Amino acid sequence: MNSQLVNKNGGKIRRIDVLGVGVDDLDEREVEREIVRLAKAPGRGHYLVTINSEFVMMAHRNRKFAQILAKSDLAVADGWFVAKSRLICGGRFGERITGVDLIELASKIADDKPIRIGYMGGFGDVAPSVAKRQLEIHPGIDVVYAKPGEPTISHDSRLKAELDAVGRIDVLFVAFGMGKQEFWIDRMRGKLDIGLYIGVGGAFDYIAGKKRRAPEFMQKIGLEWLWRLVHDPVRIWRMRVLPIFAFLIFLKLCKKIFFRIFFQKITR
Repeated sequence: MNSQLVNKNGGKIRRIDVLGVGVDDLDEREVEREIVRLAKAPGRGHYLVTINSEFVMMAHRNRKFAQILAKSDLAVADGWFVAKSRLICGGRFGERITGVDLIELASKIADDKPIRIGYMGGFGDVAPSVAKRQLEIHPGIDVVYAKPGEPTISHDSRLKAELDAVGRIDVLFVAFGMGKQEFWIDRMRGKLDIGLYIGVGGAFDYIAGKKRRAPEFMQKIGLEWLWRLVHDPVRIWRMRVLPIFAFLIFLKLCKKIFFRIFFQKITR
């Protein structure tokens, strides 16, 4: 099946199957509404995952990672290729919502609503720099935590004590990088008083000004990966999966076209 309706805390979200990984069929306005709902929903440990093509291919190789993605409360299309693939697989929307977009969206929301925000991840002063920048743009937000953190199991107890001392965090952005942040969130989501975890990969570096984002026209035509590769050549090992992902989606598209033509002919 290409899609299914997923019950999430009383609401129904259409989740599109993109090569075995679910991606929710939502636009930015709907994602904004869901962030507010999950941040303030009863209980704790809700999780928003940002899906790109590397996530999809890693889920094919790692069953545990695939299970973590499947258990998410919200799965948004971060990567350009995933966003367009969602359309091919039956979705309504072809736009992506990146980690940077989510941080800025949550800040805008929290400027008007009593939502306590935390930033965890990055190196050195990156998380505090993100908090400072967001406060400059949205002075009404309530930032209660901004530290690098550490995703290893040996540091879990110390981090738990730090976060418990802060009290309730409605939205915690976690920027440990792909894989590390998902496994950390999965371990901790039932242990901390956090309403909504959002994994954002390397988004902190762009907001803090440590790295430059690709020009907007490159983002819009799906070439941000090339910009990143030129500026960070060691990413080539991670990006080796992009041609495989594109080829598998191409096969899926060809299959869809073939069956459409076939059924049109037999129904005439």
